[in-house]
Amino acid sequence: MTVVLAGILPARGEQEPDPERVASWWEDYCWDLSTWQRITHAPPAKGYGNEPVLTAAAVISAAKVIDREQLDYAGSHILYDTVEAVSHNDRDAET
Repeated sequence: MTVVLAGILPARGEQEPDPERVASWWEDYCWDLSTWQRITHAPPAKGYGNEPVLTAAAVISAAKVIDREQLDYAGSHILYDTVEAVSHNDRDAET
């Protein structure tokens, strides 16, 4: 992934993001996606309120960060794919 970033960021005249920050963004996205998938596979018991909606919002928010920082892999469209999966309740989607 560093090679991809090295090719994209200098061309835009920006510095490479801190690798620890990048790892944190990816970790947040993966955690939020897996949480959303787990909840859609086995919805929580009554009384949990809007947890499926909140986890859907969290994974979309995390995808926005990855998209904004242009950290998705070449050819992928992480924000679009994530929104599509959540919108269609595609709990088996791998974005």
